[in-house]
Amino acid sequence: MDHRQHGEERPRPGRVSGPGRGVPAIGLLVALCAARAVSYLPGPSTGDTSAGDTSASFAPSDAVETMGGFADESRCIECHAELTEFFSETGHARTLIPATHPDSLAALQMESGSSEPVPGLQLEVLPDGVLARHIVGDQTPDRSDSQLLLQWCFGSGDHARTWAGTLTDSRGTTDLVEFRQTHYHAIDGFDITPGQPVSPDGYFQELGMLYDRPKARRCFACHSTRVMFPDGRLDESSLQPGVTCQRCHGRRQAHVESAGQITDSFWKTATQLESVNRCGQCHRRADEQKPDEISPDNPDIVRFQPVGLIQSACFTRSPEMTCMTCHDPHKPLSAQNSLGIWQCTQCHDGTPDGPVQCAAGHRQDCLRCHMPRVRQRKPIDFTDHWIRIRKANEIPDPAPSQAGEKVD
Repeated sequence: MDHRQHGEERPRPGRVSGPGRGVPAIGLLVALCAARAVSYLPGPSTGDTSAGDTSASFAPSDAVETMGGFADESRCIECHAELTEFFSETGHARTLIPATHPDSLAALQMESGSSEPVPGLQLEVLPDGVLARHIVGDQTPDRSDSQLLLQWCFGSGDHARTWAGTLTDSRGTTDLVEFRQTHYHAIDGFDITPGQPVSPDGYFQELGMLYDRPKARRCFACHSTRVMFPDGRLDESSLQPGVTCQRCHGRRQAHVESAGQITDSFWKTATQLESVNRCGQCHRRADEQKPDEISPDNPDIVRFQPVGLIQSACFTRSPEMTCMTCHDPHKPLSAQNSLGIWQCTQCHDGTPDGPVQCAAGHRQDCLRCHMPRVRQRKPIDFTDHWIRIRKANEIPDPAPSQAGEKVD
């Protein structure tokens, strides 16, 4: 990446000159994140919308970069115990953790405190992160041992986890170095992080790729509930990792202090599209795609569930279908029978005036034909939420997760 295109000076990489020396200032990044710009206007939208509406007010209050108004989320349990009981197990709650968290270290295979996930790449646990060292055999002035301290781990691990470190550029703003290796659940092993070249280039070579400050803001905005970037600098003391209560429901200090009398009516009054687009803030909205990208022939579209969903007849012909028709965001997928057919039979119930039944005569395993899991270029697969009738030759072979592997 050429930082001059963004009007910023490229920081210099850290070089190994001894244990713990030359380590860049740290932070994070994200892999597989559908991370995009998030709007920062207060308050949800209140009017009806169309698929082409690009209103910034789809943001969940967008308190992501707001100082005040946040409640202690432990207070949520007092009145909403049934909704919070399993929430810590959800992918949303686990989507950002410190690199030294036990789940992160387990993915890095660091039970002994060090590991070598790929040849020439050594990892060591330090008090403030995981030190990644790339060891070069035949060193030259342009190619020598380098190191990077990884402080954060992005992704719940249900699909993948990616690590990152940060640099502070000459203006004092935060840039990111995305670790080159991602751990993929499907293979329980490492492969190159999506979006990184097969042959490494740039300053960090085998350690990863450098991205500028806007990337950092986008990644954190979708993987945290609250984070501040004063003057473009990541303020880690403000960071509330993971997508938790107030990321979707907005700031709740007034709600708590009023004993629930002050509420936000968004989730009760939102239109179908407003509801789906609230999820689409991070899972991607259709109006953010180029028209030619929204096509059944585009395999990448399955990564962006809201985009496919609103193309579906199930959505366009239903007066009320949203993401939450089938998913409870307060529970992990493993606790809500996400691979069953109860979602489909809510509408396709066999009544004379109801939606048509399966023309092939099937009464089980609807997802296999109508919402298959599609393998991406990397060892990861996503459920295609563009619900539709496919011809036999359009149904992909079962991804490992459909062929017997448990999916969380």
